[in-house]
Amino acid sequence: MLSTSDTVRLLHVDDEPDFAETAAAFLERENDRLQVETASSAEDALERLEASTFDCIVSDYDMPGRDGIEFLEAVREEYPDLPLILFTGKGSEEVASDAISAGVTDYLQKEGGTDQYTLLANRVQNAVEARQSATEAKRRRHRLEQILKTVPSCVVQLDRDGQFVFANQRAVDVLGLSQSAVKDRAYNDPEWEIRGLDGNPIPDAELPFRQVLESGQPLSDARHTIHWPDGTEKVLSVNGVPLFDDDGAVESVVCTLTDITDKRDRKQDLEETERRLQLALEASETGVWEWDYETNEVALGDTPERLMGFKPGEFDGTLSAVLDLIHPEDRAEVREQLKQAVETDDIYNGEFRVIDADGDVRWVSVRGQPIEDDDSTLMVGVHHDITERKERERDLRITERRLEAILENTTTPMFMKDDEGEYLFVNHGYREMTGLTDAEIVGRTDFELFPEETAEATWANDRAVLQTGQPLEVEERVVINGRAQQYLSTKVPIYDTGERSDPDTPVAVFGVASDITDIREQEQELQRERDRLAEFASVVSHDLRSPLSVAQGRLKLARTTDDESHLEGIESALDRMERIIDDVLLLARQGRDIQETEPVSFRDAVTDAWKMISQDAEDGNLVFADTDERDVTITADRPRLLQLLENLFRNSVEHGSTRSQSAVDSAVEHGSAESRSQGRTDVDHGATSSQTRPEDTANTGGVTITIGATEDGFYVADDGPGVSETERETLFEAGYSTDDDGTGFGLAIVDRIAEAHGWSVGVTESADGGARFEVTGVEFT
Repeated sequence: MLSTSDTVRLLHVDDEPDFAETAAAFLERENDRLQVETASSAEDALERLEASTFDCIVSDYDMPGRDGIEFLEAVREEYPDLPLILFTGKGSEEVASDAISAGVTDYLQKEGGTDQYTLLANRVQNAVEARQSATEAKRRRHRLEQILKTVPSCVVQLDRDGQFVFANQRAVDVLGLSQSAVKDRAYNDPEWEIRGLDGNPIPDAELPFRQVLESGQPLSDARHTIHWPDGTEKVLSVNGVPLFDDDGAVESVVCTLTDITDKRDRKQDLEETERRLQLALEASETGVWEWDYETNEVALGDTPERLMGFKPGEFDGTLSAVLDLIHPEDRAEVREQLKQAVETDDIYNGEFRVIDADGDVRWVSVRGQPIEDDDSTLMVGVHHDITERKERERDLRITERRLEAILENTTTPMFMKDDEGEYLFVNHGYREMTGLTDAEIVGRTDFELFPEETAEATWANDRAVLQTGQPLEVEERVVINGRAQQYLSTKVPIYDTGERSDPDTPVAVFGVASDITDIREQEQELQRERDRLAEFASVVSHDLRSPLSVAQGRLKLARTTDDESHLEGIESALDRMERIIDDVLLLARQGRDIQETEPVSFRDAVTDAWKMISQDAEDGNLVFADTDERDVTITADRPRLLQLLENLFRNSVEHGSTRSQSAVDSAVEHGSAESRSQGRTDVDHGATSSQTRPEDTANTGGVTITIGATEDGFYVADDGPGVSETERETLFEAGYSTDDDGTGFGLAIVDRIAEAHGWSVGVTESADGGARFEVTGVEFT
């Protein structure tokens, strides 16, 4: 990172001086460490680079002479590491591709406003910091190589593939190869003929460098043989430690190779190994230690001493003194593990916390191996500070727990299914949605939880995500407890990051479901309202035009002829227009959803509706299809039900044929053919097989209307002329009428009221040849 005192010299190249000056002012204001100089062309900029030193370049693309790419290529020839950001108003994939090929540091397109300068200032700072980091890393590597070259021990550095990237002169001597020949080889090169001390080949996974690379832990005194080019067999003792990158991953392995063919003294080997490791890893937190079983004395290297808060060589104590420095919660376990390692003569490997002299807690990884010599039994080992790794793991666990808590408790339904469709996880929102528990969902598939149609649709969407590896957003209809709900589901693939898994093949699907049932219902209702408005507009504009035209014509005649008889025609036309307007308003109101319903006596509703009709109807008779005293009760909005019945009665009266008095009397006395054929309704509704008409209606002529209940509703039938099959399809459309004086809205209102209740209405031929209107879907109580 740049310190607050660092000054960054920036050269801004742009053939528009005003823009360059403006950009310089904003950049210096955004970051007071930026010192911006400008150049108007690539040639001018190259001259400035020769005369002075800059930390970064920002260049336009479209400039006279050399363009931005050509300028970039020229800079790279002379200054290969100097950051250059292409900041251009002319952007395209081709320009970006050429810039990347030429080695551009960053690519940014000019935009309007001043926010672009904030972004540019950040890009400049990031580029300079990246260059400084790379330079510092290169400097550290060079310093390490210089140190290792002077170390009298055999030190090599291996990359992740086991290739030698560094070997000091001592390593060249031990390996029996030239410097160039060593770097051409890998640790597992067959020409080494690496074998264990038992003479058997060592598998690649068990080679010392591979163990350090895979475990991220140091390795001490691993022994094997190699063959020199002249066929001489050498015995090597290998100590390896990992080098980590900034992200905590093993970047490379540093090994010391000791030729122990002559079986030098083990204690001297330990001291020499410690010195070599200390020199090779002075910048690391890895060290060595030794514990003498007989005296219980512990010798610490400089690194563990520093970690414990001691100066180099200051610690002089026993194992008990070391255990006292271990965190109280870990002390008993470490003591037990050491005891077991001693009893079984096995390797000790553990992680625990220590408390330094300042009271700070740090995590360490310790590995020890028992060694016997002529005088005593020792355990020697390596030590590594893993505090940062543990803190990252802790932060990761905290983050995971937070995410789990968020996922679990959010009200939005979330779930995860494996590649077989079985649920692995559901959250609180999903359990609320289904009304099921974890035990009822996890381990089951949609086919076991939902209707087949729902399961087929959701599994098809899951398969699409698993097969393509692409996220999917789709609407899904889910039936829960018999109720259909609409969800907007977002599904993404989940991959297994394990070593044995295929990283390109999804193993699960994670989904988030948003309930959009209300939204879709509102959209449907809004569309219905739009359709009704369009219908109203069409009908009104059509049906009002004729009476309006009549009124205008009559008015003109009245004015030109002074004949007042034309005023009657105007009045008639205006009356008709008023009826049309009233019916349109009524149609609009009746089409709205029903808010409240109540139990309604069907017989009382029919009687009240007929009273309203019979006051205006000169002809017409109404009879019930049953006279049982037990009434039928339906659930409805009573005022709207009355309006529906009135319109059906009025339709039959207005369109029914005039009948003779004898026919009417016969219908009243014996019941119409419709009444006879529908002599009773569903017995569950308490109907009988006789007929009657309301007491308040005693008309003696005209059409006979029969009304009665059915299994799921009721009907209104008449003995009028009926409705032809071709007219039945358009009968309920607003504005349709076979009567020249009718508005055509009566049956449309019937249809709207039925729809608002959730009922259906249709028309067929009655038993008498007239019209029979059937209302179905009615709820009885």
